[in-house]
Amino acid sequence: MKFTQSCPLILASGSPRRKEYFERYGFDFEILKADIPEEPKPNEKPEAFALRLAREKGAAVREKCAHDFNGLIISADTIVVLGDEIIGKPRGKDDVLPMLQKLAGQTHQVITAYAILGNGVDVVKAVTTNVEFYPAMLPLLLAYSKTIEPLDKAGSYSIQGVGSFMVKSIEGSYNNVVGLPIEHLLQDLSKFKAISI
Repeated sequence: MKFTQSCPLILASGSPRRKEYFERYGFDFEILKADIPEEPKPNEKPEAFALRLAREKGAAVREKCAHDFNGLIISADTIVVLGDEIIGKPRGKDDVLPMLQKLAGQTHQVITAYAILGNGVDVVKAVTTNVEFYPAMLPLLLAYSKTIEPLDKAGSYSIQGVGSFMVKSIEGSYNNVVGLPIEHLLQDLSKFKAISI
């Protein structure tokens, strides 16, 4: 599928998964990464945290653009939430197994917030998917924790990769768990006439 674009697009993310989505749908885009602190504020709720980061990433990249830039900047942030606890990316391999054991046998939420900024558009939305894991399978979790796959993923797993063996069920957008609810983003870009068939 190839869309016609009415304006330039900038993806404010270094995520290979988000880049792959943009390429899959034939977007003509540039990547500019935002470098901002990614720590929640005291008493900040998980969804509010994700929404704030998505906006701040987009705003940081917008400041890097030329004043006459007339396109759209798309930024996103994905977090894993268990109860009220935000489970981020592992700092190293030693963090992976404890994270997976915490999620095992539980239903957690994956929240991806995305922002579309510029060209008269200022939208920030969040999409939530419920993900249920099978109970702990220690030998499998241990083996998985020794691979490189979990290292740059919120919650230490990749639903589109080997980590799918842990997933018992999902309720909501699968793409959201991968890192970008592309079906929601496409609707917004179409509504703002940024893309058309």
